[in-house]
Amino acid sequence: MAKMKIKKNDVWIDMTPMSDVMVLLLTFFMLSANFVKNEVVKVVTPQSRTEVKVPSTATLDITIDSLGRVYIGTDKVVTMEYALDTLLSKEFSKYKDKLGAQNKELRATFKAETQLGVPMERMAEYLAMTNHEAKSKLLKENGLPLDSVIEIPNPNVQSGKDVYSEFQLWVKAMKNGYRKWYKDLERKKDKGESIDVDLNTTPSKLEICIKADKDTPYGTFKKVINELQDINESRYKLLTQYKKEE
Repeated sequence: MAKMKIKKNDVWIDMTPMSDVMVLLLTFFMLSANFVKNEVVKVVTPQSRTEVKVPSTATLDITIDSLGRVYIGTDKVVTMEYALDTLLSKEFSKYKDKLGAQNKELRATFKAETQLGVPMERMAEYLAMTNHEAKSKLLKENGLPLDSVIEIPNPNVQSGKDVYSEFQLWVKAMKNGYRKWYKDLERKKDKGESIDVDLNTTPSKLEICIKADKDTPYGTFKKVINELQDINESRYKLLTQYKKEE
């Protein structure tokens, strides 16, 4: 008896809908995810049993390494840029020619920074560096000055002037920069203009988070706290590693 040959047909599946779904999912996760900050200076924080989680956005991060050098950063680029422009227009106006908005290359590099940790007098030199290793070395060898003395006229005090450190000026400028950014968004929303931020879930101010190395000198840590208190910043979170109960 002769065998019947079954005709084989090629099976073709249209993958277009699946590709569309994958692109939509990828776009969703890219827009909603909070990426880990690429910090140049890394520290090993002490352990604790607290389970309180720190915010993943709208934070002013203060890092203190094991040698007591201080660095600050934030996830809001617009805040850092506003802080720089504020300081260049007042306390550090003598560096405006080097770091002003007209220097587009240096400003673009500044926007990409995740941590600030060099004195203003060396900021232009640091931003102009193209060698990554040399740049990281300069950052790690400096830190923001806590002992610098910058006098600002103030007729409302007996001495006629306020005295700040460079660290304090950066903290104040960044806090004010974020507040201005948030209020600008509120004004646009009130006018019926479209904004790309949900103000209902966006904090109205930066929250200070301090991350110190477990070997940070106590004197430096106390100095940072005192510097913050002197500019009326007494609310902050201390970052630690969670220690499980044995």
